[in-house]
Amino acid sequence: MDRAEREKQFHNQEFEEHKRETLHWVYRVAAPVIDEFIELAVESARGKRVLEIGCGPGSVSLRVAAVAEHLTAIDISDTAIRQAGGRAARAGLKNAEFHVMNAEELAFEPGSFDFVCGRSILHHLDLHRAYPAIARVLRPSGMAVFLEPLGHNPVINAFRNRTPDLRTPDEHPMLRSDLQLALRYFGHVEIRPKILSSLGAALLPDGALFRGAHAVCNAADRILLSLPGLRWWAWTSVWSFTRPLPSQP
Repeated sequence: MDRAEREKQFHNQEFEEHKRETLHWVYRVAAPVIDEFIELAVESARGKRVLEIGCGPGSVSLRVAAVAEHLTAIDISDTAIRQAGGRAARAGLKNAEFHVMNAEELAFEPGSFDFVCGRSILHHLDLHRAYPAIARVLRPSGMAVFLEPLGHNPVINAFRNRTPDLRTPDEHPMLRSDLQLALRYFGHVEIRPKILSSLGAALLPDGALFRGAHAVCNAADRILLSLPGLRWWAWTSVWSFTRPLPSQP
């Protein structure tokens, strides 16, 4: 079984069984960052032709399609596309289409999209293939944004190593080397790290204590993650790509 088929089978199962819901106590820490990312995607997509990569069951798609000129959403999982398409139909969205597609082999004409987005998708891909594919389908003035985990924090990596059933064997959190590779295909790359000390709040039960600790840690993270020595230790990050280089096909 090749890598793409392993990814497809894993995510088909995940979108049916939702195994990661058992880690709600961890992922609730990321909820504000996810909301912030979705708001960024919505504002960036307003009035534009948009491609969403790795759309999953459509949690971002429906918000983006509500303001975009047109949304094309893809996922390697046919289960995800069925779920996302069903949600869009029930919402009455007429400007959205959903396709089963490998993000490393985008079947679109060059310059087809003003804006490309994706949540937790790049780290599943062969970036030597995905980056040039994204650059190719973006218009010269286009932009792409992604919410992606980082892979340099040893504590977070230890947790990942203890929970291998929650991720595919081929994925890898984003690294400094992935930034250097992106600079071959895009004129400007920006990484905004998110979540460091606020992960500690995950150990607290839901309620006022959690909310208070989470707020304090979020404020601390704004300072800590501005420091060059700590920014790569964040749990997750927003990656922005702009101005594809003219030399890219």
